[in-house]
Amino acid sequence: MSLRFVHLSDIHLLDLRGVRPWHYLNKRITGRVNLAVKRRRQHDERIFDHAIEAARALHAQRVVVTGDLTNLSLPSEFAHARTRLEALGLPVTVIPGNHDTYTAGSVRQNLFDRYFGGFMAGEREGGEFPFVQRFGQVALVGLSTGIATLPLFATGAVGPGQLERLDAVLARLAQQDCARVVLIHHPPVAGVSRPRHNLLDLAAFGEVIARRGAELILHGHEHLTLETALPGPGGDVPVHGIASGTSCSQRPGRQAAFSLYQVDRTSIHRELYTWNGTSFARAHA
Repeated sequence: MSLRFVHLSDIHLLDLRGVRPWHYLNKRITGRVNLAVKRRRQHDERIFDHAIEAARALHAQRVVVTGDLTNLSLPSEFAHARTRLEALGLPVTVIPGNHDTYTAGSVRQNLFDRYFGGFMAGEREGGEFPFVQRFGQVALVGLSTGIATLPLFATGAVGPGQLERLDAVLARLAQQDCARVVLIHHPPVAGVSRPRHNLLDLAAFGEVIARRGAELILHGHEHLTLETALPGPGGDVPVHGIASGTSCSQRPGRQAAFSLYQVDRTSIHRELYTWNGTSFARAHA
């Protein structure tokens, strides 16, 4: 059995209805200023609609979103994003990004799981993350790198407990002859993230991959389409990043994009689609 899915990320679905001034008395104040000055003009939710239309036309079986569904982790944004995902007409898998854990309060209230827990249903190894969703011999392994940070920081971390569980999960799935697709928000390869945007325990994550391997790692975060790799026990593990699924940019690599994957136990096929201002078109190598 194979899995045919679309990978999107950083869709930043915005809804400020019902938000009051006191909701910004924390890190959100800098994010709100950024929205007003720049970010709100850089994203268009209608592009996400076009991506989903294309996914349906391409007969995708599932949509995978590697974090940053929201901007400021406001309840109104979570509710809006959940409504949008429930209406897609396709099964959805999500993991959190740094914007989904934007404040300590949103983390304490466990807002991401409260609104999106149904999209993360699966097997667990004694903790909330990683979760495993199986499709025959294909396994999606969802991680969380979302942590609350200081203003102007967008760092992330997997954490020792999650890394230990990931090690066990990857080992077990390998023994069961599964194709392992690891989902992580922050780029896990050195030199990819901008300053104050990096994965804090990048080296420790790399050690797990070097020891246990994976067939594919998908990420978002930098709003840039990338192809890198990490060393695995049997050779390099491909690491693919995708640009924001709602980006208005036409700069190469930063146009709104999604990847279509066909994965089975022995092969991975990828097609990249980018936004040309009116529609998504396949990018040719």
